[in-house]
Amino acid sequence: MTETAKTGIFAAFAVAFLLIAWIARPAVPGRVALDDSGERFFAQFDPLEATSLEIVDFDEETGTARAFKVAQVNGIWSIPSHENYPADAEKQLAEAAASVVDLIKGPTASDRPADHELYGMIDPTTAQVGAIGVGTRVKLESHSGSTLAEFIIGKTVKNKPELRYVRVPQRDRVYTVAVNTDKLSTNFEDWIERDLLQLNQDELIEITVNDYSIDEFNQRIVPGGLLRFSYDETAGTWGLEGVGEDEQLLTEKLDDMKQALDDLKIIDVHRKPAGLSAQLRTEDQMQLDSESVRSLQSRGYFIVNGRLLSNQGETIIQTSIGVQYALRFGEIALGATATGDLSGSADETDESSSEANRYLFVTADFNPDLIPEPQLAELPEIPAATQPQGSALEEVMQEARERVDQENLRKQEEYQESLDAGRQRVSQLNDRFADWFYVISDTVYNKIRLTRADVIAQIDEETTDPPTTQTGDGSDAQ
Repeated sequence: MTETAKTGIFAAFAVAFLLIAWIARPAVPGRVALDDSGERFFAQFDPLEATSLEIVDFDEETGTARAFKVAQVNGIWSIPSHENYPADAEKQLAEAAASVVDLIKGPTASDRPADHELYGMIDPTTAQVGAIGVGTRVKLESHSGSTLAEFIIGKTVKNKPELRYVRVPQRDRVYTVAVNTDKLSTNFEDWIERDLLQLNQDELIEITVNDYSIDEFNQRIVPGGLLRFSYDETAGTWGLEGVGEDEQLLTEKLDDMKQALDDLKIIDVHRKPAGLSAQLRTEDQMQLDSESVRSLQSRGYFIVNGRLLSNQGETIIQTSIGVQYALRFGEIALGATATGDLSGSADETDESSSEANRYLFVTADFNPDLIPEPQLAELPEIPAATQPQGSALEEVMQEARERVDQENLRKQEEYQESLDAGRQRVSQLNDRFADWFYVISDTVYNKIRLTRADVIAQIDEETTDPPTTQTGDGSDAQ
Protein backbone atom coordinates (compact mmCIF):
# COMPACT_ATOMS: atom_id res chain seq x y z
CA MET A 1 0.00 0.00 0.00
CA THR A 2 1.43 3.29 -0.98
CA GLU A 3 1.96 6.13 1.48
CA THR A 4 -0.62 8.19 -0.36
CA ALA A 5 -3.24 5.47 0.10
CA LYS A 6 -2.40 5.13 3.79
CA THR A 7 -2.76 8.87 4.26
CA GLY A 8 -6.17 8.83 2.60
CA ILE A 9 -7.37 5.98 4.83
CA PHE A 10 -6.25 7.79 7.99
CA ALA A 11 -7.97 10.98 6.84
CA ALA A 12 -11.20 9.10 6.21
CA PHE A 13 -11.08 7.56 9.70
CA ALA A 14 -10.47 11.01 11.24
CA VAL A 15 -13.45 12.48 9.46
CA ALA A 16 -15.60 9.54 10.55
CA PHE A 17 -14.56 9.89 14.20
CA LEU A 18 -15.27 13.65 14.09
CA LEU A 19 -18.70 12.97 12.62
CA ILE A 20 -19.48 10.40 15.32
CA ALA A 21 -18.29 12.77 18.05
CA TRP A 22 -20.45 15.59 16.70
CA ILE A 23 -23.50 13.34 16.55
CA ALA A 24 -22.90 12.07 20.09
CA ARG A 25 -22.26 15.53 21.61
CA PRO A 26 -24.38 16.52 24.67
CA ALA A 27 -27.51 18.43 23.77
CA VAL A 28 -27.30 22.25 24.34
CA PRO A 29 -30.47 23.82 25.77
CA GLY A 30 -32.11 26.00 23.09
CA ARG A 31 -33.26 29.61 23.72
CA VAL A 32 -37.02 29.41 24.02
CA ALA A 33 -38.72 32.82 24.12
CA LEU A 34 -40.91 33.16 27.20
CA ASP A 35 -44.52 33.96 26.34
CA ASP A 36 -45.63 36.40 29.04
CA SER A 37 -48.66 37.83 27.27
CA GLY A 38 -51.63 38.18 29.59
CA GLU A 39 -49.46 39.17 32.56
CA ARG A 40 -49.54 42.56 34.28
CA PHE A 41 -46.80 45.02 33.44
CA PHE A 42 -46.59 46.23 37.04
CA ALA A 43 -47.49 45.08 40.52
CA GLN A 44 -50.93 46.26 41.52
CA PHE A 45 -51.08 49.58 43.37
CA ASP A 46 -53.70 51.98 44.65
CA PRO A 47 -54.07 54.82 42.10
CA LEU A 48 -54.26 57.26 45.03
CA GLU A 49 -50.66 56.33 45.89
CA ALA A 50 -49.47 58.17 42.78
CA THR A 51 -48.11 61.61 43.66
CA SER A 52 -45.99 62.24 40.58
CA LEU A 53 -46.42 61.78 36.83
CA GLU A 54 -43.66 62.52 34.32
CA ILE A 55 -44.14 62.26 30.57
CA VAL A 56 -41.17 62.69 28.22
CA ASP A 57 -41.62 62.96 24.47
CA PHE A 58 -39.26 63.92 21.64
CA ASP A 59 -39.29 66.82 19.23
CA GLU A 60 -37.89 65.39 16.01
CA GLU A 61 -37.54 68.89 14.48
CA THR A 62 -35.21 70.14 17.22
CA GLY A 63 -33.83 66.75 18.24
CA THR A 64 -34.57 67.37 21.92
CA ALA A 65 -36.54 65.59 24.62
CA ARG A 66 -39.43 67.51 26.24
CA ALA A 67 -40.53 66.68 29.78
CA PHE A 68 -43.90 67.42 31.35
CA LYS A 69 -44.30 66.71 35.05
CA VAL A 70 -46.96 67.15 37.69
CA ALA A 71 -46.28 66.34 41.33
CA GLN A 72 -46.82 67.26 44.95
CA VAL A 73 -44.23 69.87 45.89
CA ASN A 74 -44.14 70.63 49.62
CA GLY A 75 -47.65 69.23 49.88
CA ILE A 76 -49.02 71.39 47.05
CA TRP A 77 -49.97 70.00 43.66
CA SER A 78 -47.68 71.76 41.20
CA ILE A 79 -46.27 71.49 37.70
CA PRO A 80 -42.46 71.43 37.98
CA SER A 81 -42.09 71.57 34.21
CA HIS A 82 -43.88 74.96 34.34
CA GLU A 83 -41.99 76.56 37.24
CA ASN A 84 -44.19 74.86 39.88
CA TYR A 85 -47.39 76.53 38.74
CA PRO A 86 -50.26 75.38 41.01
CA ALA A 87 -52.07 72.37 39.58
CA ASP A 88 -55.61 71.11 39.95
CA ALA A 89 -54.23 67.59 39.75
CA GLU A 90 -55.36 65.20 42.46
CA LYS A 91 -58.34 63.77 40.56
CA GLN A 92 -56.59 63.91 37.19
CA LEU A 93 -53.52 62.07 38.47
CA ALA A 94 -55.60 59.39 40.18
CA GLU A 95 -57.44 58.83 36.90
CA ALA A 96 -54.15 58.66 34.99
CA ALA A 97 -52.83 56.07 37.46
CA ALA A 98 -56.07 54.07 37.27
CA SER A 99 -55.76 53.88 33.48
CA VAL A 100 -52.50 51.90 33.74
CA VAL A 101 -52.72 50.12 37.11
CA ASP A 102 -53.99 46.95 35.40
CA LEU A 103 -52.04 47.35 32.15
CA ILE A 104 -51.84 43.87 30.58
CA LYS A 105 -49.15 42.62 28.20
CA GLY A 106 -50.58 41.67 24.81
CA PRO A 107 -49.00 39.53 22.09
CA THR A 108 -45.31 40.11 21.43
CA ALA A 109 -44.57 42.21 18.35
CA SER A 110 -40.78 41.88 18.47
CA ASP A 111 -37.79 41.02 20.66
CA ARG A 112 -35.27 42.79 18.41
CA PRO A 113 -33.88 46.22 19.34
CA ALA A 114 -33.50 46.85 15.61
CA ASP A 115 -37.31 46.97 15.36
CA HIS A 116 -37.74 49.70 17.97
CA GLU A 117 -37.67 52.45 15.37
CA LEU A 118 -40.33 50.66 13.32
CA TYR A 119 -42.74 50.52 16.26
CA GLY A 120 -41.92 53.97 17.69
CA MET A 121 -40.17 52.40 20.65
CA ILE A 122 -36.94 54.40 20.88
CA ASP A 123 -36.49 55.86 24.37
CA PRO A 124 -36.86 59.68 24.17
CA THR A 125 -34.44 60.19 27.08
CA THR A 126 -31.58 58.62 25.09
CA ALA A 127 -32.61 59.48 21.50
CA GLN A 128 -30.03 61.31 19.42
CA VAL A 129 -30.49 64.27 17.09
CA GLY A 130 -32.07 63.05 13.87
CA ALA A 131 -33.73 60.04 15.50
CA ILE A 132 -37.10 58.90 14.20
CA GLY A 133 -39.52 56.38 15.63
CA VAL A 134 -39.13 57.83 19.13
CA GLY A 135 -41.79 56.94 21.70
CA THR A 136 -43.18 58.65 24.78
CA ARG A 137 -41.88 57.63 28.19
CA VAL A 138 -44.32 57.65 31.12
CA LYS A 139 -43.39 57.30 34.79
CA LEU A 140 -45.62 57.24 37.88
CA GLU A 141 -44.09 57.54 41.33
CA SER A 142 -45.40 57.31 44.90
CA HIS A 143 -44.88 59.81 47.71
CA SER A 144 -41.78 57.89 48.81
CA GLY A 145 -40.25 58.17 45.33
CA SER A 146 -40.68 54.51 44.42
CA THR A 147 -41.68 53.75 40.83
CA LEU A 148 -45.24 52.49 40.50
CA ALA A 149 -45.21 52.19 36.71
CA GLU A 150 -42.82 53.10 33.90
CA PHE A 151 -43.17 52.31 30.22
CA ILE A 152 -42.67 53.63 26.68
CA ILE A 153 -45.68 54.12 24.43
CA GLY A 154 -45.13 53.90 20.68
CA LYS A 155 -47.20 53.91 17.53
CA THR A 156 -50.79 52.81 17.13
CA VAL A 157 -51.19 49.29 15.75
CA LYS A 158 -52.29 49.42 12.11
CA ASN A 159 -56.07 49.12 11.71
CA LYS A 160 -56.44 48.72 15.49
CA PRO A 161 -56.63 52.21 17.01
CA GLU A 162 -57.36 50.79 20.47
CA LEU A 163 -53.93 49.11 20.55
CA ARG A 164 -50.50 50.69 20.97
CA TYR A 165 -46.99 49.29 20.92
CA VAL A 166 -45.54 49.35 24.44
CA ARG A 167 -42.30 48.26 26.10
CA VAL A 168 -40.60 48.63 29.46
CA PRO A 169 -37.42 50.79 29.50
CA GLN A 170 -34.14 48.81 29.44
CA ARG A 171 -36.01 45.84 27.92
CA ASP A 172 -36.18 44.92 24.25
CA ARG A 173 -39.53 43.17 23.97
CA VAL A 174 -42.33 45.12 22.30
CA TYR A 175 -45.94 44.25 23.07
CA THR A 176 -49.25 45.18 21.49
CA VAL A 177 -51.28 46.58 24.35
CA ALA A 178 -54.77 47.98 24.89
CA VAL A 179 -53.98 51.24 26.68
CA ASN A 180 -56.08 54.37 27.13
CA THR A 181 -53.87 57.46 26.90
CA ASP A 182 -56.65 60.04 27.36
CA LYS A 183 -55.63 60.79 30.97
CA LEU A 184 -51.90 60.74 30.21
CA SER A 185 -52.07 64.29 28.96
CA THR A 186 -49.11 66.63 28.49
CA ASN A 187 -51.46 69.52 27.82
CA PHE A 188 -50.75 72.17 30.46
CA GLU A 189 -54.38 73.34 30.45
CA ASP A 190 -55.62 69.88 31.44
CA TRP A 191 -53.86 70.15 34.80
CA ILE A 192 -54.73 73.67 35.92
CA GLU A 193 -57.71 75.85 36.77
CA ARG A 194 -58.40 77.04 33.23
CA ASP A 195 -60.70 79.95 34.10
CA LEU A 196 -58.16 82.73 34.59
CA LEU A 197 -60.40 85.55 35.83
CA GLN A 198 -63.12 83.40 37.42
CA LEU A 199 -65.48 86.10 36.25
CA ASN A 200 -69.23 85.66 36.43
CA GLN A 201 -70.87 87.31 33.42
CA ASP A 202 -73.93 88.16 35.52
CA GLU A 203 -71.77 90.43 37.68
CA LEU A 204 -70.21 92.45 34.83
CA ILE A 205 -71.37 96.07 34.74
CA GLU A 206 -68.70 98.08 32.91
CA ILE A 207 -65.68 97.51 30.61
CA THR A 208 -63.21 100.28 29.79
CA VAL A 209 -60.77 99.84 26.90
CA ASN A 210 -57.84 102.26 27.17
CA ASP A 211 -55.89 102.22 23.91
CA TYR A 212 -52.72 104.00 25.06
CA SER A 213 -49.16 102.97 24.19
CA ILE A 214 -45.71 103.66 25.63
CA ASP A 215 -42.97 105.80 24.10
CA GLU A 216 -40.24 103.45 25.29
CA PHE A 217 -37.37 105.84 24.49
CA ASN A 218 -38.81 108.80 26.43
CA GLN A 219 -40.68 106.63 28.99
CA ARG A 220 -43.97 108.44 28.53
CA ILE A 221 -47.58 107.58 27.79
CA VAL A 222 -48.92 108.10 24.27
CA PRO A 223 -52.71 108.55 24.68
CA GLY A 224 -55.09 106.61 22.48
CA GLY A 225 -58.82 105.99 22.27
CA LEU A 226 -60.88 105.44 25.41
CA LEU A 227 -64.07 103.38 25.24
CA ARG A 228 -66.33 102.89 28.26
CA PHE A 229 -68.99 100.22 27.75
CA SER A 230 -71.80 99.64 30.23
CA TYR A 231 -73.81 96.45 30.42
CA ASP A 232 -77.28 95.89 31.87
CA GLU A 233 -77.54 92.22 32.77
CA THR A 234 -81.27 92.40 33.46
CA ALA A 235 -82.08 93.85 30.03
CA GLY A 236 -79.14 92.20 28.28
CA THR A 237 -78.21 95.50 26.61
CA TRP A 238 -74.99 97.45 26.00
CA GLY A 239 -74.34 101.14 26.18
CA LEU A 240 -71.38 103.29 25.08
CA GLU A 241 -70.62 106.89 25.88
CA GLY A 242 -70.41 109.21 22.89
CA VAL A 243 -72.48 107.34 20.29
CA GLY A 244 -73.90 109.87 17.82
CA GLU A 245 -77.45 110.01 16.50
CA ASP A 246 -76.27 108.78 13.09
CA GLU A 247 -74.32 105.88 14.62
CA GLN A 248 -75.27 102.45 15.88
CA LEU A 249 -73.57 100.17 18.36
CA LEU A 250 -72.65 96.74 16.97
CA THR A 251 -73.36 94.55 19.96
CA GLU A 252 -72.22 91.24 18.44
CA LYS A 253 -68.57 92.24 18.94
CA LEU A 254 -69.33 93.26 22.53
CA ASP A 255 -71.04 89.95 23.23
CA ASP A 256 -67.95 88.19 21.84
CA MET A 257 -65.75 90.31 24.13
CA LYS A 258 -67.87 89.45 27.17
CA GLN A 259 -67.70 85.76 26.32
CA ALA A 260 -63.93 85.94 25.77
CA LEU A 261 -63.45 87.54 29.19
CA ASP A 262 -65.66 84.96 30.87
CA ASP A 263 -63.79 82.09 29.22
CA LEU A 264 -60.27 83.53 29.18
CA LYS A 265 -57.91 80.55 29.01
CA ILE A 266 -54.32 80.24 30.16
CA ILE A 267 -51.97 78.82 27.53
CA ASP A 268 -48.70 79.20 29.41
CA VAL A 269 -47.18 80.93 32.43
CA HIS A 270 -43.85 82.48 33.42
CA ARG A 271 -42.90 83.20 37.01
CA LYS A 272 -42.30 86.84 37.93
CA PRO A 273 -39.16 87.84 39.83
CA ALA A 274 -39.64 87.49 43.60
CA GLY A 275 -39.24 91.23 44.18
CA LEU A 276 -41.99 92.06 41.72
CA SER A 277 -44.35 89.49 43.23
CA ALA A 278 -43.82 90.94 46.70
CA GLN A 279 -44.54 94.47 45.45
CA LEU A 280 -47.80 93.37 43.86
CA ARG A 281 -49.02 92.07 47.22
CA THR A 282 -48.79 95.55 48.73
CA GLU A 283 -50.61 98.79 48.00
CA ASP A 284 -47.46 100.91 47.99
CA GLN A 285 -46.04 102.64 44.92
CA MET A 286 -43.80 100.28 42.98
CA GLN A 287 -40.06 100.56 43.53
CA LEU A 288 -38.47 97.65 41.68
CA ASP A 289 -34.98 96.26 41.41
CA SER A 290 -33.19 95.95 38.07
CA GLU A 291 -34.12 92.27 37.63
CA SER A 292 -37.82 93.05 37.94
CA VAL A 293 -37.56 95.99 35.55
CA ARG A 294 -35.78 93.87 32.92
CA SER A 295 -38.33 91.09 33.33
CA LEU A 296 -41.18 93.54 32.80
CA GLN A 297 -39.67 95.36 29.83
CA SER A 298 -38.81 92.12 28.01
CA ARG A 299 -42.54 91.37 27.98
CA GLY A 300 -43.76 94.87 27.10
CA TYR A 301 -44.39 96.41 30.56
CA PHE A 302 -43.01 99.63 32.01
CA ILE A 303 -43.07 101.62 35.25
CA VAL A 304 -43.95 105.23 34.42
CA ASN A 305 -44.30 107.68 37.32
CA GLY A 306 -44.69 104.77 39.73
CA ARG A 307 -47.48 103.16 37.67
CA LEU A 308 -47.36 99.82 35.90
CA LEU A 309 -48.26 100.33 32.22
CA SER A 310 -48.12 98.21 29.08
CA ASN A 311 -47.24 98.96 25.49
CA GLN A 312 -50.56 97.53 24.27
CA GLY A 313 -52.92 99.43 26.56
CA GLU A 314 -55.25 97.90 29.10
CA THR A 315 -58.81 96.81 29.73
CA ILE A 316 -60.55 97.53 33.04
CA ILE A 317 -63.45 95.29 34.05
CA GLN A 318 -65.84 96.36 36.81
CA THR A 319 -68.25 94.00 38.54
CA SER A 320 -71.21 94.37 40.85
CA ILE A 321 -69.36 92.54 43.66
CA GLY A 322 -66.72 95.29 43.89
CA VAL A 323 -63.96 93.40 42.05
CA GLN A 324 -62.20 95.52 39.46
CA TYR A 325 -59.79 93.73 37.11
CA ALA A 326 -56.97 95.37 35.17
CA LEU A 327 -55.80 93.43 32.10
CA ARG A 328 -52.54 94.80 30.70
CA PHE A 329 -51.47 93.32 27.38
CA GLY A 330 -47.81 92.95 26.51
CA GLU A 331 -45.63 91.64 23.69
CA ILE A 332 -46.10 88.56 21.54
CA ALA A 333 -44.95 85.51 23.54
CA LEU A 334 -42.65 83.42 21.38
CA GLY A 335 -42.66 79.64 21.72
CA ALA A 336 -45.68 79.48 24.05
CA THR A 337 -47.87 76.61 22.88
CA ALA A 338 -49.76 73.78 24.49
CA THR A 339 -47.92 70.47 24.36
CA GLY A 340 -50.89 68.31 23.44
CA ASP A 341 -51.65 64.69 24.22
CA LEU A 342 -50.06 61.32 23.50
CA SER A 343 -52.22 60.76 20.44
CA GLY A 344 -50.63 63.76 18.79
CA SER A 345 -54.04 65.20 17.95
CA ALA A 346 -54.99 68.80 18.61
CA ASP A 347 -58.29 70.25 19.70
CA GLU A 348 -59.45 72.34 16.77
CA THR A 349 -61.41 74.61 19.10
CA ASP A 350 -58.46 75.23 21.42
CA GLU A 351 -57.25 78.81 21.13
CA SER A 352 -53.73 77.62 22.05
CA SER A 353 -53.32 76.21 18.54
CA SER A 354 -53.25 79.73 17.06
CA GLU A 355 -50.00 80.95 15.57
CA ALA A 356 -49.42 83.83 17.97
CA ASN A 357 -49.84 84.24 21.71
CA ARG A 358 -49.46 87.26 23.96
CA TYR A 359 -48.37 88.15 27.48
CA LEU A 360 -51.03 89.25 29.93
CA PHE A 361 -50.45 90.94 33.29
CA VAL A 362 -53.51 90.76 35.57
CA THR A 363 -54.26 92.56 38.83
CA ALA A 364 -57.42 93.06 40.85
CA ASP A 365 -58.57 95.94 43.05
CA PHE A 366 -61.51 96.39 45.36
CA ASN A 367 -63.80 99.27 44.48
CA PRO A 368 -66.56 99.71 47.11
CA ASP A 369 -68.37 102.21 44.87
CA LEU A 370 -69.35 99.31 42.60
CA ILE A 371 -71.52 97.81 45.34
CA PRO A 372 -74.77 99.79 45.68
CA GLU A 373 -75.38 101.11 49.16
CA PRO A 374 -78.61 99.89 50.71
CA GLN A 375 -81.68 102.07 50.46
CA LEU A 376 -82.76 102.46 54.08
CA ALA A 377 -86.37 103.17 54.90
CA GLU A 378 -87.24 106.07 57.15
CA LEU A 379 -88.68 105.20 60.53
CA PRO A 380 -92.35 106.05 60.75
CA GLU A 381 -93.06 109.02 62.98
CA ILE A 382 -95.20 108.50 66.02
CA PRO A 383 -97.95 111.14 65.97
CA ALA A 384 -97.96 113.84 68.56
CA ALA A 385 -99.31 112.65 71.88
CA THR A 386 -103.02 112.91 71.21
CA GLN A 387 -103.55 109.53 72.76
CA PRO A 388 -102.82 108.48 76.32
CA GLN A 389 -99.35 107.00 76.88
CA GLY A 390 -99.38 103.26 76.26
CA SER A 391 -102.41 103.45 74.02
CA ALA A 392 -103.00 100.92 71.23
CA LEU A 393 -101.95 103.41 68.53
CA GLU A 394 -98.63 104.08 70.22
CA GLU A 395 -97.95 100.35 70.51
CA VAL A 396 -98.74 99.77 66.82
CA MET A 397 -96.47 102.61 65.72
CA GLN A 398 -93.65 101.40 67.94
CA GLU A 399 -93.88 97.91 66.47
CA ALA A 400 -93.81 99.40 62.96
CA ARG A 401 -90.66 101.35 63.82
CA GLU A 402 -89.01 98.22 65.16
CA ARG A 403 -89.84 96.29 61.99
CA VAL A 404 -88.38 99.03 59.78
CA ASP A 405 -85.34 99.31 62.03
CA GLN A 406 -84.73 95.56 61.85
CA GLU A 407 -85.10 95.59 58.04
CA ASN A 408 -82.63 98.47 57.79
CA LEU A 409 -80.23 96.61 60.03
CA ARG A 410 -80.54 93.52 57.82
CA LYS A 411 -79.76 95.57 54.71
CA GLN A 412 -76.72 97.14 56.38
CA GLU A 413 -75.42 93.77 57.48
CA GLU A 414 -75.87 92.35 53.97
CA TYR A 415 -74.07 95.38 52.55
CA GLN A 416 -71.18 94.92 54.97
CA GLU A 417 -71.02 91.22 54.11
CA SER A 418 -70.82 92.15 50.41
CA LEU A 419 -67.97 94.56 51.14
CA ASP A 420 -66.10 91.94 53.16
CA ALA A 421 -66.67 89.28 50.49
CA GLY A 422 -65.43 91.60 47.77
CA ARG A 423 -62.25 92.45 49.67
CA GLN A 424 -61.63 88.78 50.37
CA ARG A 425 -62.19 87.90 46.71
CA VAL A 426 -59.70 90.54 45.58
CA SER A 427 -57.14 89.24 48.06
CA GLN A 428 -57.58 85.68 46.77
CA LEU A 429 -57.28 86.78 43.15
CA ASN A 430 -54.13 88.80 43.74
CA ASP A 431 -52.55 85.91 45.63
CA ARG A 432 -53.16 83.91 42.48
CA PHE A 433 -52.09 86.60 40.00
CA ALA A 434 -49.09 88.06 41.83
CA ASP A 435 -46.47 85.45 40.90
CA TRP A 436 -47.23 85.00 37.22
CA PHE A 437 -47.05 86.46 33.76
CA TYR A 438 -49.82 84.74 31.82
CA VAL A 439 -49.85 83.87 28.14
CA ILE A 440 -53.14 83.98 26.23
CA SER A 441 -54.13 83.48 22.62
CA ASP A 442 -53.67 86.51 20.40
CA THR A 443 -57.03 85.61 18.87
CA VAL A 444 -58.69 86.16 22.26
CA TYR A 445 -56.67 89.36 22.74
CA ASN A 446 -58.15 90.76 19.53
CA LYS A 447 -61.68 90.00 20.78
CA ILE A 448 -61.02 91.95 23.99
CA ARG A 449 -58.93 94.83 22.67
CA LEU A 450 -61.68 96.51 20.64
CA THR A 451 -61.44 99.88 18.91
CA ARG A 452 -64.23 102.33 18.15
CA ALA A 453 -64.18 101.24 14.52
CA ASP A 454 -64.91 97.67 15.65
CA VAL A 455 -68.13 98.53 17.47
CA ILE A 456 -69.59 101.62 15.76
CA ALA A 457 -71.26 101.75 12.36
CA GLN A 458 -72.83 104.66 10.52
CA ILE A 459 -76.58 104.50 10.03
CA ASP A 460 -77.35 104.65 6.32
CA GLU A 461 -80.39 106.93 5.92
CA GLU A 462 -81.17 105.41 2.55
CA THR A 463 -81.51 101.94 4.06
CA THR A 464 -85.20 101.18 4.35
CA ASP A 465 -84.79 98.34 6.83
CA PRO A 466 -81.61 98.83 8.90
CA PRO A 467 -80.54 96.02 11.21
CA THR A 468 -81.74 96.09 14.80
CA THR A 469 -78.95 97.25 17.10
CA GLN A 470 -78.54 99.30 20.23
CA THR A 471 -77.93 102.99 20.71
CA GLY A 472 -75.64 104.51 23.27
CA ASP A 473 -78.32 104.35 25.97
CA GLY A 474 -78.86 100.63 25.42
CA SER A 475 -82.29 100.97 23.73
CA ASP A 476 -83.14 99.31 20.42
CA ALA A 477 -83.04 101.31 17.20
CA GLN A 478 -84.57 100.31 13.85
